[in-house]
Amino acid sequence: MGITGDNGSQGPTVVGICLAFAVLTFIVLSLRLFARIYVLGKMGVDDYLIIGACCLAWAFIAATIVAVENGLGQHYKYTDKSKLVDYSFAVWLSSMFYLACLGFVKTSVLWFYTRLGDRFLTRISYVMMIVIVCQATSFVLVAAFQCHPISKAWTGTGSGKCVEINIFYLANAGLNILTDLLTYTLPIRVIFKLQMPQKQKIALIFILCLGLFACVSSIIRITYIPTMLTSADYTYAISGAMYWSVIETNIGIFAASIPSFKAIASRFLPRFIGEYSSGRKYGPWDGTPDARRYGSGFTKVTDPNNITMGTMNGRDDMTMGTQIGATMADNSSEERIIVPDGKIFTQTEIETTVESNHDYRSSMEQADRPNGRF
Repeated sequence: MGITGDNGSQGPTVVGICLAFAVLTFIVLSLRLFARIYVLGKMGVDDYLIIGACCLAWAFIAATIVAVENGLGQHYKYTDKSKLVDYSFAVWLSSMFYLACLGFVKTSVLWFYTRLGDRFLTRISYVMMIVIVCQATSFVLVAAFQCHPISKAWTGTGSGKCVEINIFYLANAGLNILTDLLTYTLPIRVIFKLQMPQKQKIALIFILCLGLFACVSSIIRITYIPTMLTSADYTYAISGAMYWSVIETNIGIFAASIPSFKAIASRFLPRFIGEYSSGRKYGPWDGTPDARRYGSGFTKVTDPNNITMGTMNGRDDMTMGTQIGATMADNSSEERIIVPDGKIFTQTEIETTVESNHDYRSSMEQADRPNGRF
């Protein structure tokens, strides 16, 4: 894949992929923060998780580029042997950034699922979050303390011992694929019963497809691991695993951020998604009491056992506003249904404008008078 450098080096390919996805992720994160802060007016837990994932993804990219500068991608016989310790240290750091990044991405996706309004999906998502957090934490700790003393992980010399790194990397890759599949296929059952516009369902399916592509990236990556761990030309053999790791983490961030783009489309491209904002601003400066409330950006599923009403325009997940406009006169009424803690309250505001025709009223009064004198 890609361009090779001098002596058949894969270094330029690895660096090119790293820089391309670093820029893509920066754009995606900027749009997500714009949607949350400006359009919706509030950040959610999944937003903070994805910020952490982006920082870890960029750290992984930086460590990978440093590794390239010290020999990654080159055939071993062409490497500067004095730089191999720095190369090994950068690869050791990158493994921790990669494993932690995957944990943050999948936890963010699962947190988003909890706001879709389905009880079963919410419970399963919380269980999966615990599994993901435990998995990511244990993997990062094993990667960090794989050798005793720790420095043996990158120096490869001196007394001490290390874990069976081949088994660790293969087990780590296999479990990551399994949790990817579970994470991105969880809402399939819910999507079919979501009461939302068809375009929103398509958007959710697109999210799942991107998430599954991240899973495919992990599957492709695992095919490079046996060669990477056993080849004498290890500085070259690791190239494929590294750039597929970059693709996997950043595509996962992109998939997790797509729901936030719904708010931007509602505000600036309402016709594109079948909504009409009428010039309304959904940000924190529009003067409405709900402007700073935070929603998922997607209509919630209607669950008869869990009364919640979602919003299409970035409003609070537990509120839904309806407006009724009159046709003959400038009459309007606005009713808001608020559902806190399982109770239903109704607040109605009615404005009425009545136009009267004095000539018509006078003629009606004369018609009602009896003939003759009073």
